[in-house]
Amino acid sequence: MVYLLDLSGVYCEPVEPHLLRLLSEASGEPLFYLSEAFYALLPRLKEEGPFVLEALFPGASRLYPKAFRIRGYPFPEPFHLVSDLPPPEGLSAFFHPDKLAALRLALEGLGLSPKEALYLDDNPLWVERAQGLGVRAELF
Repeated sequence: MVYLLDLSGVYCEPVEPHLLRLLSEASGEPLFYLSEAFYALLPRLKEEGPFVLEALFPGASRLYPKAFRIRGYPFPEPFHLVSDLPPPEGLSAFFHPDKLAALRLALEGLGLSPKEALYLDDNPLWVERAQGLGVRAELF
């Protein structure tokens, strides 16, 4: 059995709320005002990478890696990371802006059938969608 872990929410604490807090603290803007702009940029962040955060304020992209807080749990081996967010330097993941495409990349890249892997995600919607692809998936 090979374990496929969602990068944001399983292997790391959920990245988006941490990133939003870091951006708010660095800019001095209240979360309420910054969150709308941040979530409007999120699709571009997934497609183009963290430099798009510079649209919020200069230097914002430097905060991106700090938002990835590794949980430190003893995850079962072997495991690989799957992500719809670009992984920061130092973390390797099967990445695609579409999480299901990232999951398919992981299966193909590892030469696995859907039944040879177990995908863990903290979001029930993604667990259900992965199961719809025939992947064994469980809620973390």
